[in-house]
Amino acid sequence: MKTRRNQRWTALLVTAVTALALVCAAAYWAGNAATPQPVSQPESERGKTVEEMLGASDAQEAPVYWEGKWYWRAAEREAYLFIGVDNKGDLEEARKQFGGGQSDVLLLLVVDHAKATFRVLQLDRDTMTQVPVIGFGVGGSAGNVLGTEYMQLEFAHTYGDGREQSGENTVDAVSGLLYGAPIDGYAALLMDAIPILNDMVGGVTVTVEDDLTAMDATLVQGRTVTLYGEQAMHFVHARRGVGDGSNVARMRRHRAYLHGFEQQLRARTAENPQFVLELYAALSDYLITDISSGTLSRIAQQCQGYENSGTLTLEGESRLGEKLMEFYPDENALRGLVLDLFYEETPRDAYPEE
Repeated sequence: MKTRRNQRWTALLVTAVTALALVCAAAYWAGNAATPQPVSQPESERGKTVEEMLGASDAQEAPVYWEGKWYWRAAEREAYLFIGVDNKGDLEEARKQFGGGQSDVLLLLVVDHAKATFRVLQLDRDTMTQVPVIGFGVGGSAGNVLGTEYMQLEFAHTYGDGREQSGENTVDAVSGLLYGAPIDGYAALLMDAIPILNDMVGGVTVTVEDDLTAMDATLVQGRTVTLYGEQAMHFVHARRGVGDGSNVARMRRHRAYLHGFEQQLRARTAENPQFVLELYAALSDYLITDISSGTLSRIAQQCQGYENSGTLTLEGESRLGEKLMEFYPDENALRGLVLDLFYEETPRDAYPEE
């Protein structure tokens, strides 16, 4: 896997989403999904939990039965994870140490080609889940997965080399949280890129809903401001000392910033078709991705005209643990969300009564 440095559509899609902004652009396309054949739930499957069926290695071929309904893995959906890394400096700095920064932002883009729609799942970095633990230091365990530990999702990126291995480990942790849902690629952007992106689109206008004056005297609660430079960093990054200190309020600011950034990016791209190339050139020292140029180009071409079905978040509860904030997703709601994002409900009459 390697960093891509010359991809126009990577610039448009990856940089926008990882900097808390998402724009799908280019030509419309939608294929025809294969229709699953009616089958009954095998005897061997009837004693399994929903989690076991969702996480099964043959989930693509086997239906899932939940709350009186049958679901089949949707064939024409793709998912890509975009990671905002809380790590100062550029990639050269990241290469000097083993271990990546925590992931401040986790956005999963799910594209449904059959319905010509796309959605974004915004994940709370404080989500408690099983995270693969990679050995540090030297010796036989260095760089190898030693097992998993129950911790905040944000720490998945701290394990690994701070580059490709950390990105892949984060993908594994998110997929595990979502019962093994397939993730087709990732892109990670270091936090120092945010002011660069922000200023290149001409600043981003937001309404300040939290009191951020402790970080920046200009970010007064209730005021509408156009963010420039470090203002943008303070707006999207501040958490401690803001409200209840949880990540929930910051995620709300992320969504507000996303909306403003998208508007600015669309306007600048309309004025200058080469603008995305300029963006990518400015970000090449801060971006790591395993998404190929051909894949990104195809997705972008397919997404033009697709409907933005909005941003989703997990239902659950945030509370202070021994030292850090912890978010516990509602398991029943999480199952329903995974089925909604990655499965299609099959008409009841297609299957025999149980």
